[in-house]
Amino acid sequence: VIKTTGIEHKEMQHVFVGLLAVLVVARAILDFSYYAQLRMHTVDSLDGLESALAVFHTNKDILQELEVHDHFNIPKLHQISHFVKSITPFGSTDGFNTELPERLHTDFAKDAYRASNKHDYEEQMALWLQWQEAIFLRSSYLDWLSERSQSATVSSYTDPNRRYDLDSDSDAEIEELRSTAPTNASPSLPIDVVHILAKTPAHPRQSVDHLITAHGTTMFLPALKSFLHEHIPCNNIIPGPHDQFDVYRQVVIVTPPDPRASDSPKWLRIRATPEVQPGPGQKHGTPARFDMALISDGVRTSNLRTFEGVRVAQVRVIFTLPHQFQVGSGPLAYVKWFTPLREPDPSCGLHQVSRSTHQLQQNAAVIHLDKIVCPCHLIPKLGPSVDPRWMSANVYEMAHDFYLNTFIDLETFCISARSV
Repeated sequence: VIKTTGIEHKEMQHVFVGLLAVLVVARAILDFSYYAQLRMHTVDSLDGLESALAVFHTNKDILQELEVHDHFNIPKLHQISHFVKSITPFGSTDGFNTELPERLHTDFAKDAYRASNKHDYEEQMALWLQWQEAIFLRSSYLDWLSERSQSATVSSYTDPNRRYDLDSDSDAEIEELRSTAPTNASPSLPIDVVHILAKTPAHPRQSVDHLITAHGTTMFLPALKSFLHEHIPCNNIIPGPHDQFDVYRQVVIVTPPDPRASDSPKWLRIRATPEVQPGPGQKHGTPARFDMALISDGVRTSNLRTFEGVRVAQVRVIFTLPHQFQVGSGPLAYVKWFTPLREPDPSCGLHQVSRSTHQLQQNAAVIHLDKIVCPCHLIPKLGPSVDPRWMSANVYEMAHDFYLNTFIDLETFCISARSV
């Protein structure tokens, strides 16, 4: 790789801890990086910032011993030692990203020069920038008027019973749905967790055999019987292999903003789609996508603050019951459980989970769809060597132990950092 952008570096940070062997040093500098991105700080988060930097300096000599780097006379390493002293009087660092002035160079210099006739361009650039500022002020005023009219319709997109056309795997539908929501809802209008399904199921009237074969739901009928017995005890009909179920491709979850990471609601997608074989001609197939998620095993608050009360599971089917069973049950999901989260690994700091079994069978269950809190990311525990048979399509089935990746996004990091 000759040149990488800041965005690519951030994407690589999401998986560093699960791949690197020098875990203490890598974990410490990543902890510091994530703490520094917070939009608001407490005394505890600043202590976490200093602690992460101290751990890095204590263990950094291993990089010289392994000849990764021959010295640490690096200006950025000196610069980050002043972060806490700067944050305390001036606030968080989210407004000091180096990408901001880089972008302003394009807006205030390059675009302005292109708008001139290249003669006496300095005066023309200044005048053009004045025009752009006037346009911006006018647009801001119109946006403000629009937000006032939209504030009365906040409930229209937070209605948990509303359905949308979300059958595609692309992000276009989610972006379109996000654009219809108010961009800056008033604090007096709180946004609760919302689970959004498509208007109509992508695969209606699917047989139990198809669910078992395509979705790998070998315990579907026993799990459904247990669910009906627990949640609909008045039901006297026993589900059987001849019943058919409406199946959805995905669910979109809208969660309230975490003020430490963002001021906007988070739009999350969880997919449960089987593999599609290539068709005749040039029609390409698509791999199976059964996403991992954090599932509430008790009373869930509207915003996840800790990992207490949640378990990891793989979502295999999103479906609704046939009419003969529906007694206000709502949409359901068939999930395969992982073991409860263990204490963080001392070397990498990540929680470890394994596939859960019950009586030598995969531990599975049917749950209410709104028990799904948010998606999560698991990294297989690699060890000294990697099984060459592992592929992206089968690693979740072949590997036994996994790490819960808390670096996948800033919100998950905030949940894992108990001191924040």
